[in-house]
Amino acid sequence: MGVFPQVSRLSHTAKAVVLLGANLNRPEQQIRQAIQMLSTSCGQIVRCSSMYRSSPWGIVEQDYFLNRAVLIRTPWPPLALLKRLQQIEQQMGRIREIRMGPRVIDLDILVYGNRIIKHPALQVPHRFLPERRFALIPLMEVWSGWKHPELGGSAAQLLSICKDQGKVIRL
Repeated sequence: MGVFPQVSRLSHTAKAVVLLGANLNRPEQQIRQAIQMLSTSCGQIVRCSSMYRSSPWGIVEQDYFLNRAVLIRTPWPPLALLKRLQQIEQQMGRIREIRMGPRVIDLDILVYGNRIIKHPALQVPHRFLPERRFALIPLMEVWSGWKHPELGGSAAQLLSICKDQGKVIRL
């Protein structure tokens, strides 16, 4: 396991929402472990959504996913937070073979405050957020007051016009 500097030593914090997803190797356990790792290396957990069972998106011929959103207060700037999330994925055994394919764990930054970030490694709000029910529903649960900085709607408003028909079942 990698060594991370103590989160409490950094003074500035921002609110961010991380979406966790897994459909391999006991997904519920993987998500619990990832949340623990988030709390020790990425910031303070403010709120966790319910667990959701979601239809796969993109490559649909695979097992359903378990998803959960986590609102954190993080001292890390967006690209540093992304690097930490990727380190957690690697430590948990994530292998990037098939884009949108099965995975042990997936950690995506959905939002970072009200910032708009367009970087080759990171787009925030997540570029597919308005198109994914499995991301919008848990986002509504952890940060109901968030509004998309470009589109202007809340997660609930975006969900009301989302064309995604995938199943998202609260467990």
